This record gives sequence, structure tokens and C-alpha cells, in this order.
Amino acid sequence: MENLLSKRIVELRKERGLTQEQLGQLVGVSAQAVSKWEKGGAPDVELLPVLADRLGVTIDSLFGREEGVSLDMAQQMNRWFQTIPKEERLGRLFRLLAGSYLSLYVDPQNLYPSSELKVMAESCYVADVLLDVPNAWFRSIMVTEEGMLLGVIAENFPLYLLLPEPPEGYEAHFADNEAYRKLFSALSLEGSLEILRYLYSQKANYYTIPAIVKRTGLPLDTVEKAARAMAECHLLQRKSLELEDETMDMYMIHNNMALVPFLYFARWFMEENDAWYYGWNARERPILALTEEQIQRKKEQEHEKEH
Repeated sequence: MENLLSKRIVELRKERGLTQEQLGQLVGVSAQAVSKWEKGGAPDVELLPVLADRLGVTIDSLFGREEGVSLDMAQQMNRWFQTIPKEERLGRLFRLLAGSYLSLYVDPQNLYPSSELKVMAESCYVADVLLDVPNAWFRSIMVTEEGMLLGVIAENFPLYLLLPEPPEGYEAHFADNEAYRKLFSALSLEGSLEILRYLYSQKANYYTIPAIVKRTGLPLDTVEKAARAMAECHLLQRKSLELEDETMDMYMIHNNMALVPFLYFARWFMEENDAWYYGWNARERPILALTEEQIQRKKEQEHEKEH
């Protein structure tokens, strides 16, 4: 039985691309302990549940017996995550999503007669020989009545945004148009993006206007105007520091990581070339058009508010 267990540990570890050291870290033992198991030794009984979880199987399966319980997808995903070192989980999840996105609604084998479409491109950029513009993004898009998926399915720039449409439609969750105008006006001011990119490159500390001027090299009046405008639309937080004979304003980022995806999709929006790694639009309604069900629900909600 111990030899069978040893063979299963080796087999499962290699299937999951783990080294003995990585498996040991996941289970909480040394690489030497894993090596001992694989050479005919046996883990302590109390370690068997942890070992099975980290290898994504049941204890029965560790001993070569058939799986006795059918797991739902959430359980299988959770077990799968436990088999992957923490520092690799986001990348492995992206590759899983990238490998399955074509199968959401269509059979990938029937998309292109040449069958040359790979699961992931090596580069996010279209080769210059295809377009007379360097560094054009090689994007992917899928739009259906259920929602949309936007991404750059590439090893060197993994980007994946899945947006199932809410029951009340996308537009119901937009901010007011005036709020957007205020945001874009603040961002259009000279120095705003430079300030944001500098602050996001630092730890979350407050900075005075003179400190921002010194570190960005921007003029004082430019920094003051941009910082005030960005604080008004909550791109920055502003605090007033009471000194002995004056009050000094201090600024920091508004403690969120929205700038990176925002600038990514701003670039997506501005891309001049329609360079698609994969594009499929099966939606009959405009992207902001409500379904009849959504329209009826909206009427009911408005009626409830009135009464």
C-alpha cells in the first residue's frame, strides 16, 4: 500500500507541475519529507487530508481508489487552487480562463479553417508587417446578449475583463454625466497624470504640494491646480495639516488600484487599429439597450418609488 501511495504522490505532483519543494511548502513539510514519501515512506495520518487537498484529490484517490464523491465546480476550483503555489495562482487562473474563453458559446475548432488560432498569443502587439503602426494591441472581444468579455490573451500582457450584464442593464450603474465630465476635466489638466503616476509609484503616504513639486519637477501652480481638481472628484484624498502659524494641505491616492485598469482601458478605447486576435459579436441589441424584461422592471421600480 505504501508503494502505491508513493507512486500516486509522484504522479499527482508531476501532473500539477510541482517540485518536491513546492509541494512541501503547500503541505507544510520539507522537500526531504516529500522525497521520503516518494521513495516508499508514508506521510503521517494527520497530513493525509492536507496532502489530498493540495494535490486536488480525495484521500481515496491518493490510495488509488476511485473517487467516491462528485465535486461541484466551485469545490474543484478550490481544490485546484490549493495545488498551485500562491505566487503563481493569478497567472495560472488567467491561463485557465484564456484557454476556455472560446468555448463559452462556440466550438473553437469551427472558427477558422486554418486552425491556426492558439489559445494564447506570445505577444500582445500586432507585428509591424501586418499594420503600419508599431505596438498596436492584439485584442480579443466577445459580445452576446448575456454580456461581454474583453481581453488581451497574450503571455506578455495578460488582460481579462468579464462583464455579465446586470439584470437592470449596464447603464443603471453609470455615474451621472456631470460627474464623468468633472473627472475627465481634472485628468485633462496639465500635470494630473504625472502626479497620479508618481503617487501610485510610492507607498500610501501623504505628500505636501512642495514635496510633489520637488519630486515631479512640475511648476507649483500646475501642481496646486491639478491636485485640487483631482481631490474634488476623489482621485486624491486631501487632508489639512495644522502647523504653528499656517495650514498646509496634504494629498495621497484614494486608496484604490483603479488607475491601472482605467489607463489600460482608456488605451483600449483610443486604439486606432482594429487589430483583433479574436472577435465575435452575437448581440442583437445595442450595448446600452434594455431588454423588455429590464424595461418592465424599471417601470415597476419607478412606480414603487412614486407610491
